[in-house]
Amino acid sequence: MARSRYFQQRPLTLTEQGYFVRTTFPDFRVETKRDELRCVGELRPTSTSDVYTIELVYRVPDRPKVRVVRPELKLAPGHKRLPHVFPGNDLCLHLQGDWRPDLPISRFVVPWISEWLSFYEDWLATGEWFGGGHESSGVKK
Repeated sequence: MARSRYFQQRPLTLTEQGYFVRTTFPDFRVETKRDELRCVGELRPTSTSDVYTIELVYRVPDRPKVRVVRPELKLAPGHKRLPHVFPGNDLCLHLQGDWRPDLPISRFVVPWISEWLSFYEDWLATGEWFGGGHESSGVKK
């Protein structure tokens, strides 16, 4: 019986994750240290979007932590906080179980960052979060 393409296997090493990010996003700065992968790069979710500098920090087997370095994320009118972020404004990119450490960050997490940024731009314009998840359309006051 053939194994599912995404059947959970051993976690990818930081070196493997870094290699996949480097080859998929060659303009990203990728550093692998003893127990941490750090990637910094620019993403532009759509042709009319701003360019965002993001930082991704990953330690096996934790979820990758992602934040927007610049521009500073703003609040939609009438809102007191950003939607779909963890404390410290780390982006909430997926539901629990959607990502595992055996999956390449470059094929899953980086595209989710771009998608989050697109939903963020829509939220800035409308005040509604269209990206789904656990929160509703952004927390007001």
